[in-house]
Amino acid sequence: MVHLLVQIIRTSYKKFHLYILKELSYILLLSLAILTFILVMSRLGKLTDLVINKGVELMDIVLLIIYSSPPYLTFTLPMAFLLSTIVTLGRLSTENEILALKASGVNLRCLFVPIASVGILISAVALFNTNFLLPTSANLFRDTLLNVLKKGITVDDKEGIFNDTVPGVVIYIDKVDTQSKKLTGVLVSDDRDKDQKQTISASDGFIYLDPQTLDLSFILNNGSLHRWEKKDDSYKTVSFKNYTFMINLANMLPPSAGVRKRPFEMDRNELRNAMKRANKDRQYDLQVEIYKKITIPLSALAFVLLTVPLGIRRNVEGRFSGIIYSLALFVFYYMLMALTENVGKTLRIPPLLIAAIPNITIVLLGLYLVRNLNVEEPTKSSQMIRFFWTRYFEKAK
Repeated sequence: MVHLLVQIIRTSYKKFHLYILKELSYILLLSLAILTFILVMSRLGKLTDLVINKGVELMDIVLLIIYSSPPYLTFTLPMAFLLSTIVTLGRLSTENEILALKASGVNLRCLFVPIASVGILISAVALFNTNFLLPTSANLFRDTLLNVLKKGITVDDKEGIFNDTVPGVVIYIDKVDTQSKKLTGVLVSDDRDKDQKQTISASDGFIYLDPQTLDLSFILNNGSLHRWEKKDDSYKTVSFKNYTFMINLANMLPPSAGVRKRPFEMDRNELRNAMKRANKDRQYDLQVEIYKKITIPLSALAFVLLTVPLGIRRNVEGRFSGIIYSLALFVFYYMLMALTENVGKTLRIPPLLIAAIPNITIVLLGLYLVRNLNVEEPTKSSQMIRFFWTRYFEKAK
């Protein structure tokens, strides 16, 4: 009889855990997609301009959007987990399902089993993203963007037309040898400088794009340069045998896409190599960045202890209070991270401790709330928060 009762309890717990996982997964995937899309939208303006005005293929733009997603996943993965957990448990609390569990004598600590399972999965995915996917996608993003720029200024299929892809510059090429890439009959009009305008003509030349600096070079032969300087109202003409005309294409990049990798886009080996060439302050920042590639993904596990007690006690604030709780906690986490980095850099606190302080703080807050998880009445601090929160909404109404 006892054995049968144990089996029934285990089966009930399994069904309950699967029920929680099912409810949680829907909101998790939805919130992850929405949050990531909102952040990626910041890049869409410049990329859309490339499609409409520069004639870039839509597939290239799709690839650029995909490759630009991993940096945002660093933030949206733990945030989506935090949001989905609080909203899911808040719904159970609002519909008295948590109260029914308490009345049935169920220990609410069983909620940690499905929630922690999802937290471990999110942390594993986030670790893979920050340490492997993000550095790789950063390289692919720049390669694809470089190919997009090359397509915009390519001269192979632009014989006999005026190419104004580069802002302020108009390029005309009479003939292009597709085998040797030799240009014949080159004319360049440069209006980038408001104080002067110049026109360059050459009988032949070549074009070269430096993938590191994004400098586009026209190596021209046997031509002339005509320049009008507005300040002096003077006109100059120079004949040349060899002349190199350069344009930097960095201003055609999206605002958030630099020519070189930023620290958070580097893998750990690249960060260590960068440390060898950096000064002391820069070395400290890079070392903190190495540890953050571990601590930020693990923030999902830290949030497990905090989200369960907050979620199950959210039954009077309203349907959308879970979103507000999640945003407030997430802002608090990243403000704490920024604050500790500045203090650590000033006081020279060990980088590992600085990177871990936000997670440690969240864990300690969670442990404080978990102590009274099965108590019907909230803790004193929770009572105060709830009182002011409810009173605020009553006045707002």
